[in-house]
Amino acid sequence: MPIFANVRPESKYFAGQAQEEPFPVTLVPDGGGYHWQGGVGGKYRTMDLFFFIKQEDRFREFNLPNLSEIPQLEITKNAILNGVGNHWGSGYWEKVSELAEELLSAAREEYQIQANREAEERERELIPKP
Repeated sequence: MPIFANVRPESKYFAGQAQEEPFPVTLVPDGGGYHWQGGVGGKYRTMDLFFFIKQEDRFREFNLPNLSEIPQLEITKNAILNGVGNHWGSGYWEKVSELAEELLSAAREEYQIQANREAEERERELIPKP
């Protein structure tokens, strides 16, 4: 099912890139956090977009956690695992749980890479230039 998006009013991209109707987007992992490709700007962060699906020629908004925010991923994973309990023993929920763990693992790794990159940039800024 295709995912559509439009730019949030609080986004720095809103003034020049918001559109009258949601535009198709594709999730493509990106080291800089611009995981969504599509629209006028080409690449967006999760926090810059509202998300939609199209049903019966109407756009229906849905919430999507910001995959760059590890606390949100932890909450989502725990909600899934706590909901599974004894009643959700199907293969479907096992797969959902596995995917949540994979996302969380990838987010932790990406977060660490980004934190290291930012620390290196700050350190370079402190080194006096000859």
